[in-house]
Amino acid sequence: MKIKNLLEEIEYESYVGDENINITGITNDSRKAKIGDIFVAIKGYTSDGHKFIESAVKNGASAVMCDHIPEDVKDISNFIVVKSPRETMAPAAHVIYGRPSEKINITGVTGTNGKTSTTYLLKGIYDHLGEKSGIIGTMGVLIDEDKIKIDNTTPEAADIQNYLSRMAEKNVTHCFMEVSSHALELNRVDNVNIDVGIFTNLTRDHLDFHITMENYYLAKKKLFYITKVNNIINVDDPYGARLYKELKTDGVKALSTGIENDADIKASNLVTTMKGTSFDLNILGVEKKVHVNTPGKFSVLNSLGALGAAYCLGVDIDDIILSLAEIKGVKGRFEILENQLDCTIILDFAHTPDGLLKVMDTIVEFAEGRKIVMFGAGGERDLSRRAPMGEIAGKYCDLSILTSDNPRFEDPYDICVEISKGVEKAGGKYEIIVERDKAIYYAIDNSKSKDVILLAGKSTEPYQDMGTEKVPYDEGYIAKMAIIDVEKKRGLRN
Repeated sequence: MKIKNLLEEIEYESYVGDENINITGITNDSRKAKIGDIFVAIKGYTSDGHKFIESAVKNGASAVMCDHIPEDVKDISNFIVVKSPRETMAPAAHVIYGRPSEKINITGVTGTNGKTSTTYLLKGIYDHLGEKSGIIGTMGVLIDEDKIKIDNTTPEAADIQNYLSRMAEKNVTHCFMEVSSHALELNRVDNVNIDVGIFTNLTRDHLDFHITMENYYLAKKKLFYITKVNNIINVDDPYGARLYKELKTDGVKALSTGIENDADIKASNLVTTMKGTSFDLNILGVEKKVHVNTPGKFSVLNSLGALGAAYCLGVDIDDIILSLAEIKGVKGRFEILENQLDCTIILDFAHTPDGLLKVMDTIVEFAEGRKIVMFGAGGERDLSRRAPMGEIAGKYCDLSILTSDNPRFEDPYDICVEISKGVEKAGGKYEIIVERDKAIYYAIDNSKSKDVILLAGKSTEPYQDMGTEKVPYDEGYIAKMAIIDVEKKRGLRN
């Protein structure tokens, strides 16, 4: 499209340059800028995009969106001057990429825990129906069967519109998007038409950004006022109960889900084994039997969220139930690793006190032997959750192995010591093994019959955040190699 046509669609303060240049894309990453792109200069927390204008233009950017034109670059490109480049990026991208969210049904999932599992459950439902669907979230972007790695749970506004455009080109009919609190605060999902919103839960996290839980809650709440069809709210969570009440008071559509509390979509009589959980479902007065293949209450609550969203979008309840029985689980979410060691080894993303507690509650339901957990805590993030995680581990587990998990610029041993204070408070036993691969091997090498070993925190995250580097890391692969080696040592494998 011509840039003059874009200017007719967005708010801007001034334009300097050729109005007839062609625009085909938009980005706030100067390294990715190419011919036909608008480079958006955003002032961030650690850097100012205006410093990278020259680099973006050298890489090919055809125009620049900024809040002022720096003197040293004023003659090198075409400039759209706007009040807020961050806020204007979303509507601009929406127009440039052909308003893709108007062509796709979009479900947005927000909450501290359970977002990834819920989006993949929804994809499983639509796979069962034979419909093309996509995902945007922690584990990357999935466009039909094409996988793209991303850095944030919810990408920047320009990238979201680009991915949705690519989905529309491939005739994807539904997209399931993890919507982080950062994304809601930083305008990343502006101009995305979201049909259904799902609230999973809200527990202490990201307070380095939000400062208070109230701010965190209010950020999440924004999602449910922009949805077009309905909202699905977990009222077993205290913040969910509050949200549901506030939505109803404001006349916003919402259905409640729950196990412990009365709800529009309610599960009861849960029976959990290592192979999954069966339960009775009451959906708006209709009784059904349901089985999901991942064990635990948290899995049932995630399933209720996915089930409710699909139901609101017109999927037959019996088809939803059939699909849930077929879905084998989400990679890296309570993923049980095969082994011949007569123990259960679980890979899970639990990295908050609430996440760890939910997984441990589930393990207790079927564990026959010792319970062992290996985990760490992120450096330069909410420091107050370290000891509480240790206390949960100490209460539930026979042994806690404390290790490194994205230490950033902190000393990982010091982080482990802070966690250990919680373990000690609960009267638990622990070992500190800073090198994470060695910690994994230690847990598996020292396993006994009927042990349950939980490898928590990293899951499918593809790197360790160390200093300024993101060091490639694959927990699943490391664990599987350790299993093979220990099996060989015990004469269980050639």
